[in-house]
Amino acid sequence: MERRNDDWEGFANLSPDSDKHKRIQLLFSSGNFEHLKARAIESRKKYQPNLPLTVKCDINLNCFTSGFNNVVLELAFSDEVYWIARIPYQDFNDSDRISMLSEIATMKIIQEKTTIPIPRVFEFEASADQPFGYPYIMMEYLSGRILTDGLATTTPIQYRVKVAQQLANVFSELQKLMFSRIGRLWCGENVDQPVKIMAMAWHSSPGPLETSLEYFYNQRQSENREILSMHPHDPDWLTACWVLKTALTHIIIEDRVRGPFPLCHLDLHFGNMLFDNEYNLVGIIDWSHAQAGPLEQLSVCPELVIFPGLSDEENKPIVEFKKLVIESIREMERNQEKSPLLDCPEVDLLLSSNLTPLSAYMASRSAEIIHRQYMASPQGSLWAGQMVAKLIYGQNVTWEQLREVFGAMPPF
Repeated sequence: MERRNDDWEGFANLSPDSDKHKRIQLLFSSGNFEHLKARAIESRKKYQPNLPLTVKCDINLNCFTSGFNNVVLELAFSDEVYWIARIPYQDFNDSDRISMLSEIATMKIIQEKTTIPIPRVFEFEASADQPFGYPYIMMEYLSGRILTDGLATTTPIQYRVKVAQQLANVFSELQKLMFSRIGRLWCGENVDQPVKIMAMAWHSSPGPLETSLEYFYNQRQSENREILSMHPHDPDWLTACWVLKTALTHIIIEDRVRGPFPLCHLDLHFGNMLFDNEYNLVGIIDWSHAQAGPLEQLSVCPELVIFPGLSDEENKPIVEFKKLVIESIREMERNQEKSPLLDCPEVDLLLSSNLTPLSAYMASRSAEIIHRQYMASPQGSLWAGQMVAKLIYGQNVTWEQLREVFGAMPPF
């Protein structure tokens, strides 16, 4: 099979004095990798009872890739089957354990109920209290490659419709996974229980939440407090806080305030998508922050937003790509079937004209407003506020006029 580890640089791009280098080195020196190999063989036998006794597993500790929290290693079986092991190298606390189990539960539900291509989870340990000494996840090794830039600009013209339709299918499938509340997915310590909604550890109000208004308002005000702690009494930053706060009235879908709430990836961009040489989507990766969230949140996708600093001609591929995606989602919505709320299976829903569909929202100005609002860090909120003001007021109201109104008014 095609493998993606050709660009796995291991320690080559890490400074020997860096904390990351030291932590990974400690993992490699203290982890019981012979036990990990044995567990990989045991796991394969679960899925392949007739696995020959001669099959072995090897792990090359010099070939790995790593992110902010995890190391990814290849599990190479002697019969040319390959898995990957994802292992946290940072300190791993109870919150991290819950997050790992929630991600695994999310991936399990996606695999069972959608056609979205994701890695299969074969084996996991969410505790360090076992012979290997570190938590880990063993997953399917997906072939394919990550594109070098955004889908609209790097996909050859002859494949652009195909890629747009595949991205639309991801949105459509996620829209069908509906829940009664906002929060993370939980299927128990062994990921074998019916799904429930639990708190979002990173959110300003962890919840679970009952309404989209709580979700967006609480997060916005939390970020506004952070902004004003850095720029107290600054009229421009105060104005930005107010613009981003009042923008909520332009964002929220009235008939969706109380749900139902679809599954949201929260980081759906080209860096988390794998394609083969024919631009078939072979994998969506990194579900570590996925949650049930407002439909408005599901619409946030960097692949579908123009760059303000570029000309209309330069942004044209993105505009055309977005139209293709929305048209495909709209067509899929026409054939939407009745489905239960996954955390309340006794309740059936039919996504019809009674509820605003994703395609309609994505085609609206509100979708661009929420993208600018959601993607802005507190440090970048002045620029985001100015962008959102233009989207809401156009040329009819200037920033200076807004500053006259809001520049001395605390947004709390």
